[in-house]
Amino acid sequence: MTTPGKSRRMRQMFNADTGIMLCIPIDHGMQVGAIDGLSDPDRLIGEIADGGADSIIVNPGLMRRYHKQLERIPSVILRMDQTTMWRTGGPFGYDTTYTRLVSDVNAAVQLGAEAVITYLFTCNLDPAEETRCFEINGEISKQCEANGIVHVIEAMAANGGHARADDPEVVLMNCRIASELGADIVKTDWCGAEGITKVVKNSLAPIAIAGGGKSGSLDELTDVVRAGVDSGARGFMIGRNTFQRSDVRKTVQALRDTIVSGSR
Repeated sequence: MTTPGKSRRMRQMFNADTGIMLCIPIDHGMQVGAIDGLSDPDRLIGEIADGGADSIIVNPGLMRRYHKQLERIPSVILRMDQTTMWRTGGPFGYDTTYTRLVSDVNAAVQLGAEAVITYLFTCNLDPAEETRCFEINGEISKQCEANGIVHVIEAMAANGGHARADDPEVVLMNCRIASELGADIVKTDWCGAEGITKVVKNSLAPIAIAGGGKSGSLDELTDVVRAGVDSGARGFMIGRNTFQRSDVRKTVQALRDTIVSGSR
């Protein structure tokens, strides 16, 4: 059930002119530590705001320290969980993915977030870890309903598991599961225009496309965004492909312009 609070917050997250959300995630530090592009959050948040982003994803520590700067962006999504997913197979990782809660919706309310986000990893080699993700999402979903906060579920196949993250059938399964769990918005991997069209048709919640690791030119990135708009995606959550480019403001603006032109 959509509460008045959720309804108001959802409207704030999606651009009033296009009906599509451009969100820049900068929550990577809690998952993998220091990476290129995140050393100066003050400057970065300013460039994201100047570029015209509708939303941003941050961790609790960053929101506490930079809440004044974040007021320049229409909506903030607060990360609720931490995962070893992005370190799987690396020198500081494990053979499989482990995920745990690090915050709750009460903290999000106190910090002034419009939404919270949690991971839903499936196809993990260890079924207990998939079970843990379901438990986390069920708990946060209940908290969101009680507090009128938007719940974004980031639904993806686990690294080191038995499925490819960009397999259209896996993406389709994950997004339907996430929306059945109660997600208000589902963030997921790009799996081609045909795949996303099918995902959008079968999801109970709006679909937002993840940007993935930095790759390709800006023109190639905007081509994917344009195809996503044509496929019915209602949001784009593009982090490293934005903040690891030389001109963050220009990149955000290019993405915004692409969404505007594609939605006409």
